[in-house]
Amino acid sequence: MSTEAALALVSAAAGSVATEAGRHAWDSLLALARRVTGRAGADPVGPVDPVDPADETAVRELTGRIADRAASDEEFAAELRQWAQRHRGAVEVGGTRVQNTVADGAQVRNLLQTGTVHGDIHFGA
Repeated sequence: MSTEAALALVSAAAGSVATEAGRHAWDSLLALARRVTGRAGADPVGPVDPVDPADETAVRELTGRIADRAASDEEFAAELRQWAQRHRGAVEVGGTRVQNTVADGAQVRNLLQTGTVHGDIHFGA
């Protein structure tokens, strides 16, 4: 997974905190960012206080700081990619695509679009 793809998951992680797995991914990301602040040398990430995942501005700022650090520190970039790989399933949204195709002159009054259905679907009485 590329660093850019990992960075894209930072915002997705913020949006996934409603689930336990999403909350764990978010907390894990903040812990990763905090660990970096203890390393010697210049620290573009800076101190990482708890970031409210509902605060879009704070999430955007955190993503920028993480991107800056990943660009200047390959070890951190590798850890970020590992984080993303480990938590990708919990934070990806929109990874499923559903497409209905109506063709060949079909006349359709109603069309239901859905993802995976487990069980039966019944219409009418």
